[in-house]
Amino acid sequence: MKRSSVAITACKTYDRQELYAAIGKAFEAAGLTDVSDKRILLKPNILSDAVPEKNITTHPEVLRAVIRYLVSKGAASILVGDSPGIQGSFFVPKNSKIAEVCEQEHVPWIDFAKDPVFTVIPFTFGRRLPLPKILDSVDLIISVAKMKTHQLMYMTGSVKNLFGMVPGLHKSPCHMMYPTREAFARLIAGLYVAVKPSFAILDAVVSMEGAGPASGLPHHTGLIMASSDCTALDVAQSIVMGYDPMTIPITKELHERRLTAWRKPTDIEYPLLHANDLIIEDYQRIKIQRKTRMLSALIGPVFTKFIKLRHQRKEPKPIFDRTLCIGCNRCVKICPGKALVLDEQHKIVVDYRSCIRCYCCHEVCPAHAITIEQKESE
Repeated sequence: MKRSSVAITACKTYDRQELYAAIGKAFEAAGLTDVSDKRILLKPNILSDAVPEKNITTHPEVLRAVIRYLVSKGAASILVGDSPGIQGSFFVPKNSKIAEVCEQEHVPWIDFAKDPVFTVIPFTFGRRLPLPKILDSVDLIISVAKMKTHQLMYMTGSVKNLFGMVPGLHKSPCHMMYPTREAFARLIAGLYVAVKPSFAILDAVVSMEGAGPASGLPHHTGLIMASSDCTALDVAQSIVMGYDPMTIPITKELHERRLTAWRKPTDIEYPLLHANDLIIEDYQRIKIQRKTRMLSALIGPVFTKFIKLRHQRKEPKPIFDRTLCIGCNRCVKICPGKALVLDEQHKIVVDYRSCIRCYCCHEVCPAHAITIEQKESE
């Protein structure tokens, strides 16, 4: 079995020349396959179409550098696509400047919501989800992710980035069907198998810490990471962030299902900088919660789901600041538990009995009117 390796190199700014050099170095050291005459789909992280300064999306200049590097290596064609949680068909990422980069580099933007193909997702007992039609006509898929914390899954990286393949509001019911961290990790592992990404590169020049993936704080990390093994790249990212990789639910799930080329995190090789030498001790991480999976083999599936939902509701609550709420209705649209409504004053009212603590509302709020409850033990 080929050894997993992660190339980590310094990149202090989003200057085009510095980025291009760093990304080229990372691609080469990580062993990018021959891309000549290949049709390649790039999947950036566009959680919401926010301006680059908010640090929510993959930086547009990172995407530009990746495109130019692949063109220099003879790629036949390059496509770019993503699907944020509440955008439907005809979404174009204008505010994030990603659409501008696509136009300037003559790269088509792909609408994932247009004519998706319903696909059986492994490990979900036959669950079918819509995936982009374009997946069947490309040779390589590259995850162009962003280094961020994540309120539910602790961090979002190159594997979690694949959830954006599910178009728009089709994501929301997934949180209801897979309400715990462990169940959701199983879904993401299935998507990883269905999508089969060939390579990943991580924008960690400026990462996000604290209340990620949308309301956290910028952290100048000064790194670019790349790997032909998305799971290994996520291990490296978690180490730099100060996590034990095996406490990250998605990494743990992939490892337990033997979907990783490495058996221990120490098996991963680092041809450039080593993740263990880059640990950020004071990184503002999401607190690891105790395990939510239950021994349910002897319990019927209906009762199992009910018990899991009850347990999930003991997780920290999203807290809504009515003074900051702008009544945009985004959180209402995306809430899988239908726990939110707008009152007569166009302010949010929450029913915590229906809230499953998926934190989708927190992710999409443009006014930062939602925070996550801090319990005394934290």
